[in-house]
Amino acid sequence: MRTHDGWRYALVAALLAALLASAALGAETQSTSWEQLQALYDYDHLLPLQAQITGTATNNYYITERMTLRAVDNTPIPAILHRPNVDGPVPCVLLLHGYGGDKESYSTPMAMLMAPQGIAVMAIDARLHGERAQDGVGMWSQDLRMTLEAMVKTVIDNRRALDYLDSRADIVHDRYMLLGISMGGILGAILGPVDERVKSAVLIVAGGRLDTMFLRSDFPAVAALREAGVTGEMLAQYLYRIEPLNFIGHFAPRPLLFVNGTEDKIIPRENTEMLHQAACEPKQLVWYEGGHIPPPQTVMSAVGQFVRANMLN
Repeated sequence: MRTHDGWRYALVAALLAALLASAALGAETQSTSWEQLQALYDYDHLLPLQAQITGTATNNYYITERMTLRAVDNTPIPAILHRPNVDGPVPCVLLLHGYGGDKESYSTPMAMLMAPQGIAVMAIDARLHGERAQDGVGMWSQDLRMTLEAMVKTVIDNRRALDYLDSRADIVHDRYMLLGISMGGILGAILGPVDERVKSAVLIVAGGRLDTMFLRSDFPAVAALREAGVTGEMLAQYLYRIEPLNFIGHFAPRPLLFVNGTEDKIIPRENTEMLHQAACEPKQLVWYEGGHIPPPQTVMSAVGQFVRANMLN
């Protein structure tokens, strides 16, 4: 859903504030409609991007541009774009990094895979990550209001990245692929459904049903939530608006690939299966034997095949 009116943006902002407030009071959230969930991630697409290139570098495979974009709350979005050294417009992967990562550590190896195929890779720093990190402040914390706000705003920031790609003549605008890893996969399960510009998606080590995932996960930031006394009921009420199961079914009929580990203790297998079951066809689930860190060859093979089928034909 794309909005071009200032009054509508103000209405959406008010809705977000109201929903955040209702969650803080422990209000029932299960009646939230799909339209209301979409509206949480809406914004005024006419807001200036104010894109500024802050650095460039070139190697034998691609040109790297570091830049900042302007978020809807007027804060800078650090971003990076790796564009292959070829003539003419190229398709682009929008990469969403994992918890504790940043735009560069994930996008650089992916660019090495994509550039020889003539595909660009763009990534931004999620809120409270990379250049946006704040000492002692994590995205997932017992301050559930902050967690919800940071995740919602990160999804909107990635939509701003798509706005930027739309503004470039050297990028193909009708073949964007989303690739999300871990936390990025959870956020990607929201971004893809709410933004129709995403034409295909790969979710790596992602899962759904966040309340049960957080109560079982071995991830330190999640364990800290349990130690702080956060309950499953609190998580279910607060995280309803970022629950992937409430979004992923709306991604169809666009193609979707899941890559997950059979022994993952961060994203338990049951949560992967719930997210896959909530998705609609066309979808594919690739299992690898192992934990939360997938074997590079498995990722390269599965993603390579998916890319050839959905971005290069």
